[in-house]
Amino acid sequence: MSSRLVASKSALMVPGAGAFAAVYALDSAARALTATVIPLHAYTLYKAIAAEDADSYVGTTYSVVAMITFIGTFLTPFIIHRLGRNATFIAGILACMIGMVGLATSTIPGLGLGMLGRALSGVLGSVCLILFIVDFIPRQNLVRSETLRLFTSCLAWGFGPVVGVALHQRYGIVAPAAVSITVHLGLILYFRRLRPGEPRIEAIPPPANPLTMIRRFAAQKRLRLSWLIVFGRSAWWSMFFTYPALYLQDQGIDERWAGWLVGVGNLLLALSPLVRMVAQRLGIRLPIVGAFWCGGALTIGVILLYDQPLGFCLVLLLAATFVVALDSLGNIPFMRFARPRELPQLATVFRTYVDTAEFIPSAIYAMLLTIFDFRAVFVFAGVLAVTVGIAATWLPKRL
Repeated sequence: MSSRLVASKSALMVPGAGAFAAVYALDSAARALTATVIPLHAYTLYKAIAAEDADSYVGTTYSVVAMITFIGTFLTPFIIHRLGRNATFIAGILACMIGMVGLATSTIPGLGLGMLGRALSGVLGSVCLILFIVDFIPRQNLVRSETLRLFTSCLAWGFGPVVGVALHQRYGIVAPAAVSITVHLGLILYFRRLRPGEPRIEAIPPPANPLTMIRRFAAQKRLRLSWLIVFGRSAWWSMFFTYPALYLQDQGIDERWAGWLVGVGNLLLALSPLVRMVAQRLGIRLPIVGAFWCGGALTIGVILLYDQPLGFCLVLLLAATFVVALDSLGNIPFMRFARPRELPQLATVFRTYVDTAEFIPSAIYAMLLTIFDFRAVFVFAGVLAVTVGIAATWLPKRL
């Protein structure tokens, strides 16, 4: 037992699956603390100035921040080429910490800064993490690595929203922002101790015109499909992190229940080892398609329980049980299809799924909510998931 413990500790000190899982878990903990707090805080701020349209204002704000982040995404290869992968990763963490300082001011401009800093941090961090994983993890071990990464982060995403909402209720927005900054500071210290080496591929200058990267990515059918899969997954989670909390608040339910809903949904990431076993037996195509179809159908079905918050939340959690499989498997098609030499540039275009899945659905939700209630959001999210599941049937059967 002691030899296993020593081996586990050693694995955390060298670049590899265990170390990158720890990096992701710490970053997840810092980000999860404000995942539910931000929409609730935004809803409160906007209600003070536009009581009738506060929900639409929240959706619009998310959409604008995502559009700005989308544009900034294409600067990532230039930043990596200029600073190096490791410095870029730390710069992303610092962006989130600065954003949390803005969020703590409890003003609408501070809210915008907090959301933007958190989003830009996600851009830089996720692109760099893809480079780390592909550089240090053999392709045949990607399923194991991805499920381990999701499994180790499940506690952070499970309890982070709950803790964040509790801190927000008791001490105000300053408390979750301060704890998030502290956790990210710990991540910087750990990452500097880890010091993964810089790959030679980053010495290749990115194309001067970002459109070149987009054309190169779009010209490859399998890369387009890999992007659509993670877009559909991210769009569903974007809805889950924001609109169930607003629905519960609109129903007059204590906001702590919103934290628990998001938290329990993320604790389902503990199912990642089971997803890995299924994928190793069946491949990843069937689980991905099934997850989209079942998760989407259940998301549409929650509107039948719209006036019963407990039943509504239980069905939505059941939908999340299927969508969790996409977190474990969704990135793997891209990692297997992308050419290693083009990876830094292709990863940047691939990463746009996060911002696109934020601003396109958010803009649609904002328009829908000017006419309908929150039911329209869940119907749209479910239909989108089912549609992407149909497209995912084009994945190679033996992937």
